[in-house]
Amino acid sequence: MLIRRPGAAGRRDGARAGAGRRLIEPRVEELPGLVAELVRERTTLGDEEGGQRVVAARLEAAGFEVVRVEPDAAAALADPAAGYPPLPYAGRSSVVGVRRGTGGGRSLHLTGHIDVVPVDPDAPWEHDPWGGEVADGRIWGRGAGDMKGGLAAYLVAAEAVAAAGHAGDLIFSSVIEEECGGNGMWSVLRAGHSADATLVGEPSGLDVVHAGTGVVWARLVARGTAGHAGWTGGDGPFDALARAVAAIRRLEAEQNAAPDDSVFRAVSSWPYGMTVGRIGGGVWTSSAPAALQVQVRFGLGPALAPAEAQRRIEAAVAEAAPGVEVTWEAFRAPAYSWPTDTDFASLVAGTAGASFKAFTATTDARYVEGALCYGPVVGNLHGADEWVDVASLETLARVVAQIAARWLGSE
Repeated sequence: MLIRRPGAAGRRDGARAGAGRRLIEPRVEELPGLVAELVRERTTLGDEEGGQRVVAARLEAAGFEVVRVEPDAAAALADPAAGYPPLPYAGRSSVVGVRRGTGGGRSLHLTGHIDVVPVDPDAPWEHDPWGGEVADGRIWGRGAGDMKGGLAAYLVAAEAVAAAGHAGDLIFSSVIEEECGGNGMWSVLRAGHSADATLVGEPSGLDVVHAGTGVVWARLVARGTAGHAGWTGGDGPFDALARAVAAIRRLEAEQNAAPDDSVFRAVSSWPYGMTVGRIGGGVWTSSAPAALQVQVRFGLGPALAPAEAQRRIEAAVAEAAPGVEVTWEAFRAPAYSWPTDTDFASLVAGTAGASFKAFTATTDARYVEGALCYGPVVGNLHGADEWVDVASLETLARVVAQIAARWLGSE
């Protein structure tokens, strides 16, 4: 029998892999506490800095070069691939950590978003939405699932890989505004922080997501004559908005009647959803309002570009409810579906032992061809008692560390 003994390179790679495993385990044990710490930072739109400080401090301690990237509002407005800036950017930024490799390996970008959606005061929470409670094998709270759990798992994986050493460059980013336009990730890439492969920690149930639908957001405003209800009855702003929303509902139905891509048809019989997420206006029940408004999220498939979706919505509203104003905000995100037969896709799915699937929502993966999402098991996203499963976080951190080590190469 011929026995092949490992050469120096093989022994070095084996030792490096063993070191990586030893280095990830203590960090895996930190995950519940780290996620809870991040959940307690109320990183809603405009208030992301508390969470960003936590991430930046850990990256600096792990030896990453840390920079802040603030979006350029004027450039974002001029770029159809970017979102509409929702708020001023002074003092608001994404965190990017870069750890250079020794050379010769491929580069990798691990990323996630720090921003979370607000808590609906009418939703019946049983757990403190900002408490980060760890109970029943889960971490509870706003953003625990979407996506501070995935962000934390990626962070500890990046720390372990950095400590073990690697040939290719490793980039880690914690971005703002994923939930509201995507200008955080857009600005990070615009600043030059791209890599040969990109992995996003969006919650995927430990499957690998390669596709997502497109999204646009619209604000509809109907105006009327304010006054006492006794003299202002009949058709008014609410009626106009009802007709406008009904017109957009018809566009939604038309698009879902025959979804144009088998990837999204496999996920849902109604993959391109429309939601009236916010309603506002009026000051008194017996007073006709001067204006009412609704804010609408409209999903779209790969055959419908955001600009064309906007044109169709404007035309439909103009026909059904003349005088209703339509303006655009946050998202103008196209649908995307990246190939699953690339070297990186094979590495991620093979290491994770996972299958590929699509989201009926958008993610920052749309910005980078071939980018994949791989994240934990979660529940109640954007709703009451949001949670992330602790065991899946532990698995996620270990698998991402393996993926990173294999892609980047050992020293």
